[in-house]
Amino acid sequence: MKTIKTIGFVLLSFIIIFLLGFVISRTVLYFYTHHRNEVEVPDLANKDYKKAKHDLYKAGLYIDNVGERNSLEVLDGSIISQEPQANTVVKKGYTIDVIVSKGPELIKIPTLDNLTLDEARIRLINSGLEVGNVNYSYSNEIQKGKVIYSQPVYGMDIPRNSKIDMVMSLGKIPSTINSKKDEYDSLLEDLNEN
Repeated sequence: MKTIKTIGFVLLSFIIIFLLGFVISRTVLYFYTHHRNEVEVPDLANKDYKKAKHDLYKAGLYIDNVGERNSLEVLDGSIISQEPQANTVVKKGYTIDVIVSKGPELIKIPTLDNLTLDEARIRLINSGLEVGNVNYSYSNEIQKGKVIYSQPVYGMDIPRNSKIDMVMSLGKIPSTINSKKDEYDSLLEDLNEN
């Protein structure tokens, strides 16, 4: 009976020593390996993707472009968002997932010539654009109340939500203005001849 107690005591001692050794070694290894191989994730927002890739590599981290999105605020090729977030602590060799900007979404300016202001406004809104400044001018070719031209002009690619300025027709040039214009042209011709 005494031998069974002795064997039980020895086995219990070995188990306790083994468990203590296991816990102590795990704790020491945990602190030793984690503190030496951990890195704080830098803030990558608005940084150029290629530069961020280079900087992360020097810090022992990697980067993965997991998607692209249009952005008015972030330049084309720069980072919009990241996961994990900045200031998170990760192990060296960790890969940071990022979304990269494709720049602003470009919209082709629709034809606005010869439309009324309301028609032009609707066409711009449906295209993702807005009405900018509206000015008025006489035109012998374009009917009163219709768009003479827009600025920027039809067909150009511009960022979504940009404003388009328009010049609206006041109708035909009045005869008093025409006669003054003819007098002015005649005076210029006389000056050029002398």
